[in-house]
Amino acid sequence: MEKSAGGSAPLPEPHLRLRHRRQKAGSVQDQLRKEDSAMKSSSFRRRTGMWLRRSLTLLAVGSVSLAACAKEASSAGGVTAVAQPIPAAPESAENGAGVRQEAGLSEPHAQDGQQSNAPPAEADPVLARGQQLFTKQCAICHGETGDGAGKFAYLMNPRPRNFQQGKFKLATTQNQIPSDEDLLRTISRGMPGSAMPPWSHLPLSDLKALVAYVRQLHLSAAQAELAEGVRQGVYQAPEVPQLLVQRTQPGPPLFVPSEPEFDNLHWFRGRRTYLEGCASCHGVDGRPVPEAVKFDEEGYPVPPRSFVDGIFKGGSEGHQLYARTMKGLKGTPMPAYEDAYRPEEIWDLVHYIQSLARAGSQERAQLRQGAFAAPNIHGTLPKGPLDPAWDQARPLYVALTPLWWSENRIEGLVAQAVHDGRELAIRLSWIDPTVDDRAVGHSEFRDAVAIQFSLTSDPPFYMGEKGEHGGVNIWFWKADRQKDIRDGYQDVDAAFPHRAVDMYQEQDPPIAKPEMYEWPRSIITEHDPLYMTAWGAGNLVADPKLNTPVECLVARGPGTLAGKPANRQLVAGQAAYERGVWYVQLQRSMDPPHEQGPGEERMFRPGDYLPVSFAIWDGSAGDRDGRKNI
Repeated sequence: MEKSAGGSAPLPEPHLRLRHRRQKAGSVQDQLRKEDSAMKSSSFRRRTGMWLRRSLTLLAVGSVSLAACAKEASSAGGVTAVAQPIPAAPESAENGAGVRQEAGLSEPHAQDGQQSNAPPAEADPVLARGQQLFTKQCAICHGETGDGAGKFAYLMNPRPRNFQQGKFKLATTQNQIPSDEDLLRTISRGMPGSAMPPWSHLPLSDLKALVAYVRQLHLSAAQAELAEGVRQGVYQAPEVPQLLVQRTQPGPPLFVPSEPEFDNLHWFRGRRTYLEGCASCHGVDGRPVPEAVKFDEEGYPVPPRSFVDGIFKGGSEGHQLYARTMKGLKGTPMPAYEDAYRPEEIWDLVHYIQSLARAGSQERAQLRQGAFAAPNIHGTLPKGPLDPAWDQARPLYVALTPLWWSENRIEGLVAQAVHDGRELAIRLSWIDPTVDDRAVGHSEFRDAVAIQFSLTSDPPFYMGEKGEHGGVNIWFWKADRQKDIRDGYQDVDAAFPHRAVDMYQEQDPPIAKPEMYEWPRSIITEHDPLYMTAWGAGNLVADPKLNTPVECLVARGPGTLAGKPANRQLVAGQAAYERGVWYVQLQRSMDPPHEQGPGEERMFRPGDYLPVSFAIWDGSAGDRDGRKNI
């Protein structure tokens, strides 16, 4: 999201969607009460957004992540926030058939002559819908052809899956080709510990369409590869159908024996197995060995996961960990142990690994939907981020995930909002053990937070798209700018106070009065902007006299991020750091001046229901530009 004074291209932003969908009174409550059966109904779609009646409801949907549901309040006319778990995709039955029948999923049909880079979908409405969804929401990471090389893929670790190769990590089948229910579960829940978000807010019919299209991408690539093999004489034409089935069709489900009891004896046996088979990579205490970094089949580094952090991509449930341990993770250095240990030993190992995890770690890492309301407080807005008036605003915890995975990450933030009918105030707070409010040296990076609003009702989940009102509006607070306002602009003088410098004629006080200087210096604010070209051209990043720590930006798709001119910077902000927690307050008129131009500023109206997304940069962790927590 950062712009560089040198003019380098901006990197991708936090992503969020805004919907202008009005809910009838009680409709959201009814949906939440039906959540247990939601995945069985193709007509169900969870609403996400920010609601303004007498109050506003902001939805955390995150670029990778969060969305929200709101619950209308009582006669006061407010909206209360509710954080609900993501509806789980149907669990795999032992025979694998029950879920497939329940979800209405079927195996894809092979089509002769199909090419891997453009699988035809016109003849099948399910595939056509899947292709439409994939192009809009998935291709930015996974690539238009499913090759894992989307525009944003370079920002992510773990890398997005290459669907053409069919190396799916999370499968519960004997041959490790995922069943439809495996894919459905992964798409709906996401993958904690990666940048893969959950899509459970989509109707079940859309989830099924995505499952079918992802499988079609794999099928098309396999067909093309086998056809090429026939042309080169590697395969004989009669054997191609059987090879195609072996490469693309899920095998029988993995048999998972009943989960046994876990007591001290089983703990001892589990630790013995762990020390023998796992400790060399994951550490004797569950903390990974730094030297044990290995590489996946595509050559990317794959550091072992921390079991103490307790975040598992496929879920921390016993049967899921059993499947991962027995069969390994396809395409990664994680081996299969089905030939090394008996099933009862695998269960002891699974239970021991579960015992290492910090309580609640998987739950806190799970990206999910939630809403926070902005009630009309009928008085003055909070004077600052520590104002007790913020106690009136119900908080929402929003889980975050780093695009480039790191154990040293910001786990989540708390969002609150209030308004007085004229201005909207939002407070964002998060735990950060360090204050990083200087970004002068080449290895110094700032703490920062951003909230993103979409200007269209149904955008892609990233940073907008081209076309009328298809962009996004971003409010970007920076800790170093906050310090500049308080203590004066930080330039190279702050990083190197005793350096030798030249002096220039346009400085004020002028060089003709050297007695006014204690030593030679070149403070930027003493120069004429005419000679400081970035500042003189109006680049806010280089403006040493900027009086707000918040920058307002706009974007209409990847590579289009731009800051607004100084006279159109309408968002005020202030921050406080107290006892290891950042508190940032952002504030702007609900109805900014129309001269801002159409589609440049998010307007807020009572009754609006608007999804939003967040991003946090932790300077001490090296976060900057596209390296962030979303």
